[in-house]
Amino acid sequence: MTVDHLRNPVLPGFHPDPSIVRVGETYYLATSTFEWFPAVPVHRSTDLVHWEPAGHLLNSRDTVDLRGVANSAGVWAPSLSFHGGRFWLVYSVVRAVGSPYKDVDNYLVTADSIEGPWSEPVFLNSSGFDPSLFHDEDGRHWLVNLRWDHRPYRPSFAGIVLQEYDPGARAGARPGRLRRRRVLRARRL
Repeated sequence: MTVDHLRNPVLPGFHPDPSIVRVGETYYLATSTFEWFPAVPVHRSTDLVHWEPAGHLLNSRDTVDLRGVANSAGVWAPSLSFHGGRFWLVYSVVRAVGSPYKDVDNYLVTADSIEGPWSEPVFLNSSGFDPSLFHDEDGRHWLVNLRWDHRPYRPSFAGIVLQEYDPGARAGARPGRLRRRRVLRARRL
């Protein structure tokens, strides 16, 4: 593979918010689907040029329930990673848009194979959207996401939140299971 063979975007068409991970010699690319179901299509490639569909990561009502979400809401910016022989997918379900208030929940699902089966979703938080998971060399897992502030006369962007996730607990918002600290605060311009 040489750079002159790559196209931008690598996957043309309606594939917003791409998240890509390489496992062995195969690249996997997951994208947003908003209010459409099944959710989070994934494609695979060995050269970043030729892509084939590999299914949808959230393909049952057990993994995502989009009933009642607004147009352009739904699953936003999924983040796909691979660690410890397992695929990890964090994603936001946005239920309301178009006002200062966004009703957002963040979840995690895992699978040993990209084809699944995927685990039951673990609720992580409701502090904002665009979550991503970092797997540290020391075995710890860190969730980072934008913090959203819906209060009047405040910047909507309220910073970035970093939280340690304990996969053994498989729980998000309980005290002691997900430790949170703000790493970036919003400033007025």
